[in-house]
Amino acid sequence: MSTSAAQGVGFGSGSASRPGVRRVVVTGVGLVTALGPDASSSWQGLVEGRSAVRQLDEIDMKGEKVTAAGMVRADVAAALADRLPPDIRGRTARFVHFSAAAAAEALAQAGRPHLEAPDRFGVIAGVGIGVPHPSEGYHVGPTSIIKVMPNGAAAWISILEGLRGPSLACSTACSSGAHAIGVAFDQIRLGRATGMVCGGVDTVITKDVLRAYAWMRALNTAKDEDPATMSRPFDATRRGFVLGEGAGFMVLEDRDHALARGAKILAELRGFGASSDAYNIVAIQPGGDGMVRAIRSAIDDAGLPPDAIAYVSAHGTSTKMNDKEETHAIRSVFGAHADRLLVSSQKSMIGHAMGGAGAIEAVATVLTVVNQTATPTINLKTPDPECDLDYVPNVARKATIGAALSNSFGFGGHNSAIVFAHPELS
Repeated sequence: MSTSAAQGVGFGSGSASRPGVRRVVVTGVGLVTALGPDASSSWQGLVEGRSAVRQLDEIDMKGEKVTAAGMVRADVAAALADRLPPDIRGRTARFVHFSAAAAAEALAQAGRPHLEAPDRFGVIAGVGIGVPHPSEGYHVGPTSIIKVMPNGAAAWISILEGLRGPSLACSTACSSGAHAIGVAFDQIRLGRATGMVCGGVDTVITKDVLRAYAWMRALNTAKDEDPATMSRPFDATRRGFVLGEGAGFMVLEDRDHALARGAKILAELRGFGASSDAYNIVAIQPGGDGMVRAIRSAIDDAGLPPDAIAYVSAHGTSTKMNDKEETHAIRSVFGAHADRLLVSSQKSMIGHAMGGAGAIEAVATVLTVVNQTATPTINLKTPDPECDLDYVPNVARKATIGAALSNSFGFGGHNSAIVFAHPELS
């Protein structure tokens, strides 16, 4: 993005311009998704519009309603586990393997800035479920507790990478990863850390979890559809979400620290907003009022006018309720500018990674800003009159994206929104 492209976009009284409040930048990202074991391969798949949703050959679903998910392939998962020392591998579960890999990738891209002052670098990991207990046939042993602790992702990343700053876990259902990034953002702004490794993970594709979501009527359980088309956010024929898995992590740093060490800045984290519906444990508040408050809070925190936002990474679950209410919330916040926004859902390609979704999509939003490319919403063939935004249907689009918003909303009414900006917008 050129400097000229950034002209005319002003910043108000947000955190970036408040005296004494530290500015925070992104210097590294890492991903594990069903599209690939790292950020490069995952991003390439997203830009190409490839679906990673497939038949569940690795889980015996015979006789069950659900037959497809965005699952990381067995050989890829095994390779990620093999990166860990054998003694740690045997004491950890799949969600730790994924989160450790994504965090290590993010730190490597950032240049491992924590090595000189590990006491000033911490980790926050969002985990929605972590390890779901099976309903039968399991055994307990000396590693049972440490394998299922939801804080295991943050703990093991801290141990493996030598991060001695704040180490926390965050669990707010599907918005866990996004909230973890927001809390990490505040740790740096408040001066409690120089940098944070933050993100989210979930690996809960099991027969019992699939069965439970199917009973809730939240999943697309069709048996007569191509798996690759089953996740279709904002499409009039959508029938529910498709379960996915994965991890997304990023390195946040105090901007002055990053500049002093000559780090490459990918984006600036400008604002974070959170709210609660205080309405229903699973249903969205009618009108999306909680979503609206989180989005407005993030934009206000960023000190941006709403029309500075060019792209929105939507929560976009492919459920009737979410997609309609999120569309309404975006229109409520942005008014006439909503017609100029690019909006898309990565869940159309990788499924819904639960506690990891918000972080995976936040990383995708950073890469959207870096590459000035909006990833598509695939499988969008039939317009829905109640979903009437530009969802970048089926094909990625190059655009000038100075600032972007990432939305995440979770069961329990947990809402979050994050604003990232191109580093030339200062």
